[in-house]
Amino acid sequence: MSFSKIKLFKEKVSVADAEWSLLTFDDNSQRFADYLYQKYEIPNILVPYLSFNGITIEKFDDYFSPKLKNLLPEPFLFKDLEKGVKRLADEVVNGRPIGIFGDYDVDGATSAAIISSYLEYCGLTTFIHIPDRFLEGYGPNEDALKGLYKKGAELIITVDCGISSFEPLKAMSSVNIDLIVIDHHLPDTTLPPAYAIINPKRLDTHKGYEDLCAAGVTFIFLIGLNRELRQRGFFKKKKEPNLFMFLDLVALGTVCDVVPLTGVNRAFVKQGLSIMKKRENPGIKALCDVSKLSNAPNTQALGFSLGPRINAGGRIGASDLGVKLLKEKDINKSIELAQKLDDLNKKRRFITSELESSVVGQIEKLISNNNNVIPSAIVVFSSDYHEGVIGIIAGRMKETYNRPVCIIALDKNGIGKGSGRSLFGIPLGEIIIEALNLNILSSGGGHDMAAGFTVKDSKINAFNNFLINKVDQIMEQGIPRVSFTVASVISIAGCTLELAEWIIKLGPWGTGIEEPKFIIPNAKIYSLRKFGSNNEHISFYISDGSSKKLKVKKFNISNSKLNAVFNNYENINFNFLGKLNIDTWNNSNSVEFMLDDIIYSDDT
Repeated sequence: MSFSKIKLFKEKVSVADAEWSLLTFDDNSQRFADYLYQKYEIPNILVPYLSFNGITIEKFDDYFSPKLKNLLPEPFLFKDLEKGVKRLADEVVNGRPIGIFGDYDVDGATSAAIISSYLEYCGLTTFIHIPDRFLEGYGPNEDALKGLYKKGAELIITVDCGISSFEPLKAMSSVNIDLIVIDHHLPDTTLPPAYAIINPKRLDTHKGYEDLCAAGVTFIFLIGLNRELRQRGFFKKKKEPNLFMFLDLVALGTVCDVVPLTGVNRAFVKQGLSIMKKRENPGIKALCDVSKLSNAPNTQALGFSLGPRINAGGRIGASDLGVKLLKEKDINKSIELAQKLDDLNKKRRFITSELESSVVGQIEKLISNNNNVIPSAIVVFSSDYHEGVIGIIAGRMKETYNRPVCIIALDKNGIGKGSGRSLFGIPLGEIIIEALNLNILSSGGGHDMAAGFTVKDSKINAFNNFLINKVDQIMEQGIPRVSFTVASVISIAGCTLELAEWIIKLGPWGTGIEEPKFIIPNAKIYSLRKFGSNNEHISFYISDGSSKKLKVKKFNISNSKLNAVFNNYENINFNFLGKLNIDTWNNSNSVEFMLDDIIYSDDT
């Protein structure tokens, strides 16, 4: 499929300092548009964007209806997976308890819930340990692992962690226990001591599945385990479990860990959302209710409503609340757990809002002291930072300043816990591991877009310089301006419910294939209001001179450059860039526009 980009408004910089590029396609591409309209009645306006994402006539049916059976890998292609499966199968057949050590984020909680629920269905007892972020930190620790052993587990499985836990895993050699590591974070060239290490990013494993999150790897592991138990005759007297019942959890972990929604990940999410729609998992059902989701969840709901509430337990409360909720079978207990997480999430929002203002102030001071030039990478630290929310703020600052951002919370002993978020093309996980090997950092790991680490206060300056130098080397021509790829220019009258519904049908959208963006040109703002507990969100209507108006929303504008527009907008024409959404408030479906950026129009 052939297409090209046209840079719009070349002489103008957007309010968010971004370039807008409109997709076009030549006459030969009309065949694709005709095919989609004749077979599915898909609006032509979406064709350039599908083409831009590598979707052709030949690939479209598999894209539109991805089937797991066509996309799932053979489990034993993964290094150590067969070895780990056979070892765990021995424990299942003999009915021995299993220890599970999971991370405190959504991916860790879903992974732990999936494997624990499966093993308990098989009649085993499982002991789950989710570490306290503040007392234990990230990853396995010796005391917790030995605690699982003392409870009776002779096999411990770590999920979404363990790949960089050399010392804690080595310490377990003193007791009679085996360890299976199921992880997806970037490994070092040397692997920690464990009976089996299943990680799609291992250098010596089958390639093509590096984008899996831990929940996805765990699901594939269970496919191998289920087959092994079947071959051993384990299910002759017991009904074989339906692994597809776990896809709602796999989808939740996949979306919230922000991995690319392509290939098997797309199938996981597409089918997982269908299962979630049935509301058969009491924990997810209760979480949807407390989040006031009146319609079937989509990727936006998973990423911005369900996920933050599960994460809230690990950020500022009891770290194991999330996995307890996802495993709970009793609806009343599920409601109680979901309400606790919702209360913690409200508290988390307040803490985040307060701390974000402080971080912005520190970054602005940093830029001012740098001759008003934004550094290639931003590192800020303070003993006043709340460790539980620095990752959220690092993500927001990355978007605000278009730079990799690391935020470090220092404790009273001068040890910093850091969280970083990166830009496409700057592999932060690799940089963190290199800094660790150079003894700049005390511990750390992650993947391309996100990482965590610990650092002594005396080495923060060295880390800052190291990070900036690495980014400068990678981005020799400098960090490019943010570029928004635009599917089409559209009028307000063209923002129809039918078009918005087709966009939903063509999803799920996410990292790797983001939801299409549109430009509404030459329109005015009316009836602007702010909302939210701290007036951190904004909504208004726009009109382009026709009889129709369109509602526009933008979340988390507290430190947004767009505020300059909202302080002075009357009788000014703007070009708006954003995504179409369906508002289901009060059981009525109406189209709304989710704003990303603005350019002042010439017609003002």
